[in-house]
Amino acid sequence: MQSTKTYTKRENARRAAIKAGVPAEQVEITVHKTPDEVRFGWKQVEATAPADPVVTTGKPKKEAAPQPERIEQNGVKRPGPGKCLEVWEWLDENGNCMPKDLRPVAAEKGWNENNALIELYQWRKFSGVTGKQAKAE
Repeated sequence: MQSTKTYTKRENARRAAIKAGVPAEQVEITVHKTPDEVRFGWKQVEATAPADPVVTTGKPKKEAAPQPERIEQNGVKRPGPGKCLEVWEWLDENGNCMPKDLRPVAAEKGWNENNALIELYQWRKFSGVTGKQAKAE
């Protein structure tokens, strides 16, 4: 089946073919050039057989490693492995401290100072520490 009518846009020719009942995958757009203009028509092509499945020769995909169970307390989860956990482990050993006490430790251990302070506040919330600390005399 082929159209003898031409259209000013490719989209219009494709739309006309689909309206005529030709499946979209069987529509081929034809180009009709004249010295004055370019017009588009359509024709129906035979359906092709489905392509063979693609065989990859690359490395097989790795399955994701199971994530360790993270403890949740007071609405905060304990961090997984990494720098944040290092800060938490230091806080577990040294107890609750003030931000001014944590800054030099962060610089010494190579932690990001702002991140270490955020981890301090998350650790406090996780541990249930609320309110101001009493000053040690």
